[in-house]
Amino acid sequence: MSLLRKIQRTKTKDKIKEKKGYNPSLLSLIQPQGGVSFHENYIKKGDGYEAIIYIYDYPGNVDVFWLESILNLSNINAITTVDVSTEERSKAITQVNKGIMEQNDRAHSEKNATSRIDAANTFHTLKDIYNEISQQGEVLKLMQIRISVSGRTIKETEDNLKAVLENLEGNGFHMTVLLNEQEYEWNSLFSSYSSQQKLPNKRAGKALPAATLAASLPFNFSKLDDPNGSYLGTTTTGGIVLFDLFHLSKTRNYYNGVIVGTMGAGKSTALKKIGLDNILRGNYIRGFDVTGEFKPLIDLFGGRYISLDGSSGIINALQVLKTSADPDLTFLENEQQSFMKHLSKMNDFYKFIVPSATDQDLQEFSRMLKKLYNKFGLTPDMKEGITQLSNDRYPIFSDFLEFVREELYEDFEKKLFREEISPTRTKRLEDIELTLESIVEDYGRLFNGHSSIDDITNEQIVFFSIRSLVGMTKKVFNAQMFNALTLIWDNMIQVGKPQYDGLYEDNGLTMEEKMKKIKRMLVIIDESHRLINANNELAVDFTTDFAREARKYFGGLLFASQSIRDFVPEGSKADVVGKIKTLFELTQYKFIMKQDSNTQKDLKNIFQGQLSESELSRIPTLEKGQCILAITGQNNISMNIDVSPEELQLFKGGL
Repeated sequence: MSLLRKIQRTKTKDKIKEKKGYNPSLLSLIQPQGGVSFHENYIKKGDGYEAIIYIYDYPGNVDVFWLESILNLSNINAITTVDVSTEERSKAITQVNKGIMEQNDRAHSEKNATSRIDAANTFHTLKDIYNEISQQGEVLKLMQIRISVSGRTIKETEDNLKAVLENLEGNGFHMTVLLNEQEYEWNSLFSSYSSQQKLPNKRAGKALPAATLAASLPFNFSKLDDPNGSYLGTTTTGGIVLFDLFHLSKTRNYYNGVIVGTMGAGKSTALKKIGLDNILRGNYIRGFDVTGEFKPLIDLFGGRYISLDGSSGIINALQVLKTSADPDLTFLENEQQSFMKHLSKMNDFYKFIVPSATDQDLQEFSRMLKKLYNKFGLTPDMKEGITQLSNDRYPIFSDFLEFVREELYEDFEKKLFREEISPTRTKRLEDIELTLESIVEDYGRLFNGHSSIDDITNEQIVFFSIRSLVGMTKKVFNAQMFNALTLIWDNMIQVGKPQYDGLYEDNGLTMEEKMKKIKRMLVIIDESHRLINANNELAVDFTTDFAREARKYFGGLLFASQSIRDFVPEGSKADVVGKIKTLFELTQYKFIMKQDSNTQKDLKNIFQGQLSESELSRIPTLEKGQCILAITGQNNISMNIDVSPEELQLFKGGL
């Protein structure tokens, strides 16, 4: 019944609006509450006072954006209206002709020399306007500007009036509060130019060329207005930044970003604000947390927080994950591709553990690994799919170690090598054995075991804690980070591939409607220099491939560090620096916060052609929360990232 009544009330309201020609409900909401009365030089309302300023003359010469000073009256309660009409061409010529004759007469008859000069200047101005009208088709516009200034008290209103008058008269505008005309002026705020001409106090607007009106455009601030953007902050010129990391357009084709900012500049807060926005959008979030500062945010939204030191479970690097989802391939062909990529991944894993491994060592490692999978009955052409098995069907590193020893030793207890194996191969197998022995015995808690972390594919928020991991050796840290990123990549495919396929299903929805339903995946890496730097070429290559391919599965990578120099330490190899530049080129968004002055050369080198000299010089002077947002394919934006007190409390820190 209540729904029926609501529908009936709506129909009744529609009939009333149609009968009266206006919406009485809307009018009751926007009308002066408490009534209104008009006095000689002010208007009294139930909630305060108001006075309307009329601008009756303008400067002889104006700059571009000249209306900005009138429309952007900061810290003053004011509303400005601009009414424009077009003067008929014949009338315009007649009026200009009268003006020319008058000013020509004054230029010769005025007794005061300065008055003669002013008249002569005006004569030449009017002459130019006439030539533009008659020869170039210039149009004259009639403009009227009113500024409604308000305050709680008469004194506050007078103070605001004084501030406006002093400010604008200093710019050459002439204005006044029209005595005994406030009611007409108040009505003019809500009337068109033609309606105003019917009022008792009608006045012709100030005539000016259309080009001068066009140059008055007050909206000269930079801004970012993504169609589905969320409020991120304001530009230094007062524009709003509505930002959507996953906005897709002709110039924005991928979703990666980087944030650099010194301690206290606001880097982590910016990272969390963007992360929070994507959580609220329902997107998937994966991330790495060094200090534990993301945990309150993750706990609030019921996310998973997994420690990579083994205490929360093991990620079995030997488990074959899905890394190929090519729509042009069959299921088995994709499984075969995934297996080949897995072997390549395991070679990279081995190189993280043994950076000095030669090509021959890697070939031997890969050959032994394939033989191990064959022993376990795991082949890339198995019908059920080599990536689709339960966790306990895959071998673990202790199985691999035992298998290598069987291949290497005639008698392991007596350490007797097989005679049929050449000395060089014996040396390779012995090196592999020693590496696997270290993985099993020294770092077994991290690596040796079936995957025991619950399936996270459908979890919206998953963060990996690397607090304890950073204290381990560099090779172990890199290998485990690589392990986790590979798991995230598998997640991205499992989530993104079905959504991609759904775009081309005929379900009655338009492509735009389908895209709105897509759930993206954002991968956040704070303190990313620990993994991505010129001394870790293998990680740079992997991260670059990740950033390059993520867009295909609606994924984006957002990584952050304190200084640009963290990525390119002093003395870095030129070829690796080139690869890091490629990685940064794959970031659609660069949030450059405060950096030390000695990083300008590195900034210029890494972000070649993306930052102007003036922007580079400003970076060391940026204040807390300020940054230069460089968006590939668009103009750079100088902005301030705004954070509410509630967000600061949630983020557990200041900017």
